[in-house]
Amino acid sequence: MNKVIHPPKSKAAFFLFIIGLMLRIINKIRHSIMGYTSPRPFSSARESERSVKYTLAVVENWRKALKKYTGIKNAFHNKHVLELGPGPDLGTGLVILALGAKSYTAIDRHNLISGAAKSFYKALFDTLRNYPAFKRARTALAQFQEQGSCEYFSYIYDRKFSLNKLCSQKYDVVVSQAVLEHLDNVGNTFEFLSRKLQTAAVMVHEVDLGTHTRWLRTVDPLNLLRYSDTLYRLLKFSGSPNRLRLADYRRILAESGFAKIQTEPLVSVADDYFGRAKPGFNKRFTWYADTELAVTSFYLLATACTDSHFNK
Repeated sequence: MNKVIHPPKSKAAFFLFIIGLMLRIINKIRHSIMGYTSPRPFSSARESERSVKYTLAVVENWRKALKKYTGIKNAFHNKHVLELGPGPDLGTGLVILALGAKSYTAIDRHNLISGAAKSFYKALFDTLRNYPAFKRARTALAQFQEQGSCEYFSYIYDRKFSLNKLCSQKYDVVVSQAVLEHLDNVGNTFEFLSRKLQTAAVMVHEVDLGTHTRWLRTVDPLNLLRYSDTLYRLLKFSGSPNRLRLADYRRILAESGFAKIQTEPLVSVADDYFGRAKPGFNKRFTWYADTELAVTSFYLLATACTDSHFNK
């Protein structure tokens, strides 16, 4: 499943360092003025069909990863599901409900869902008509939009991303898409989640380890590793990747009490690019294994305890 990307042979390392530095300065200024406005390069308001395809693909990929991990075809069925950082709309939650989940809860540090267009939700439900719990999902959105809440469909906005805001409900499945790499303290998040999960609950997270600046990620996907810790912290803004690597996530999960930890690389850079880029990395990153350092996207899966009763 690991896709290998081949960035073009481009400018010298120093040029890439300077370009990346300039773009980070621009992004810091822009985010300071405008705030965090969009986690995606396209808008669900303007590109409904594209957004629907993206949403369905995200949930389907989670479902496939969980099937491989648990052996269950639909790991969302009859489960309480928590999503971290749903982004600009609640489409993933509606798909999960339509697949038969008992409840869906989302928490985000950026309140972006108000920008989701009615045309997006209409297009989404047009594709969900044959899903087993389609009517329940449609009712959930209607109640949420009219009343601001629904017993089995909820959204929590907290600028500090404090999981203390979650209700007393314990969850069976936790999912996220390109969220963990933005958290300042992943360890605290995992430790808190371990107390909010049912026995043998499972998690699947897609983690994006690459450079997030849209043009630069194509030319120099590991550009974010070129900077000293001091310089990187100086230019930090909301949404900056935390620069944790694949091995760090495994270690933090284990320290937080999770078990059956699996990492599945999804995208890695080609050897020729990696060979050119590595000499320019911050020296502390050179201690990681090359095969893991070259990974720019992966699935992280884990279970809340070793005695798994997930199938029961």
